[in-house]
Amino acid sequence: MADTIYDILVSSNIYVEVFKETMPLIIAGTLLHLHYHNRITALEAILYAFATEAYTMLKVGPTFTATFFVSAAFLLEQIHLFIRGEIYIRRKFLLLLVLPALSSIVIFLIVQFYRDPFYYPPGKQTAFYLRPVYFYIKTYLPLFAIGAKILQDKEKISFDFFADVMKRIAKFSFVIAALQIFCQIILHNETLGEILGLQQRYMMEASTFIFSIRVQALFGEPKVFSAFLSLCIPLFMRDKEYRMAALSVLMGILTVSQTFWINMLSATLVFMVVSRISSTRLKITGTLGIIIGLFLVIAESKDYFIKLYAKNQNSTMYQLVFKRSVYRYDNTFWQKNNVILGMPLQRDMELPVVDFFRDQPYLLLSGYGAGNSTFIPAQYFFGQMNYENRLNGIGGHNLNMRWFYIMAEFGIFSLIIFFTILTQTRRDIPLFQSSYFAFIWVCFFFSQIDLFLIITALLCTYDPDESPLLTIYKPDHSY
Repeated sequence: MADTIYDILVSSNIYVEVFKETMPLIIAGTLLHLHYHNRITALEAILYAFATEAYTMLKVGPTFTATFFVSAAFLLEQIHLFIRGEIYIRRKFLLLLVLPALSSIVIFLIVQFYRDPFYYPPGKQTAFYLRPVYFYIKTYLPLFAIGAKILQDKEKISFDFFADVMKRIAKFSFVIAALQIFCQIILHNETLGEILGLQQRYMMEASTFIFSIRVQALFGEPKVFSAFLSLCIPLFMRDKEYRMAALSVLMGILTVSQTFWINMLSATLVFMVVSRISSTRLKITGTLGIIIGLFLVIAESKDYFIKLYAKNQNSTMYQLVFKRSVYRYDNTFWQKNNVILGMPLQRDMELPVVDFFRDQPYLLLSGYGAGNSTFIPAQYFFGQMNYENRLNGIGGHNLNMRWFYIMAEFGIFSLIIFFTILTQTRRDIPLFQSSYFAFIWVCFFFSQIDLFLIITALLCTYDPDESPLLTIYKPDHSY
């Protein structure tokens, strides 16, 4: 009997790869079509794209997702409007646009006239000066274009509209996650799981846990899905959708991600401990201070917690909640302290960068330059799986701790400027929105949620009738 289309699809890796490679273009094209035909707003288009980053054009590059293509289209549109003089850049926020350039100039001067602490793989030295330009065009400018597009739809959007879109995506993701669980646990079909957004490396990693899957819905990674769910839970709770909040917690647990737990701790502190503080900045710094204090206590007691886990490692809850934390804190094998301010840094990501800055502290002022993590000497990654790649100049990495990422790439002064400008809240902001905005900033310390920070900054810091938070808007020629 001839194979059915379904049999061919799920049995051939070629068809699966073609499917995954073309999905970003199909999704982005569909979202852009709906947006430019006034069916969805720019906010919906970019959030829906973000929620489908499990599909990526790996043959081209892992960052070529639907989000990339939607944001690129928005960027081209804004450049076109700027050239035509229909939009312009507010002076106050011009500084945000030039920060990467200032950092690159300072790094160039340091390397040329003071000290060159970087490692250049064969044929890669020119790339040291070109990567910041590539980062600026591909990653940085599109964020401003997204902000401009959202502001141009400001008559259609509000914080409540944003909350509705977030909850809608979460509910859809629950369905996808349930299908992923069904495919893995009941059907034992990894190929079908890949079609539904699961990635092989997380299926292999999950095999070491009590469950054979780390759910991610259609998000780029389980930790990204967990971060998104943690952002949705306060919205569900505000609207008294307690069942959806509980389901979000369950799915967050099944991502087996420490990001979820730290964000839940952040939510508890922001909404229950510091919520009555009027200043959003004080809420942010106060919450981070409490969290760091808790981490310091845990770090001092880590031997006790490691022994406690060893006694209960066959427990499902201990497996889900504590196994990854114990691995981060346990240095029996690695023999190298990776704990900073009580927090266990990832040994193949944040820790090498911290060690690099310890040896080159003057770079804290300027950072090492946008996109230039590739040129951190490979010796700092010795003993890690990516060591050989670092020797050959293959790949860089985005640090998950985004406050540290900004400081590492642009310098400590840039981090202060970002924080100062993007936390200027209006006086009449509702209490929940103020707390939610602070919650986003605290989560941003630990999670790669740049897009959500920009969106909530737009929605929570400025009145819709005032000048926009970001840089681009239509001028008033009525005078």
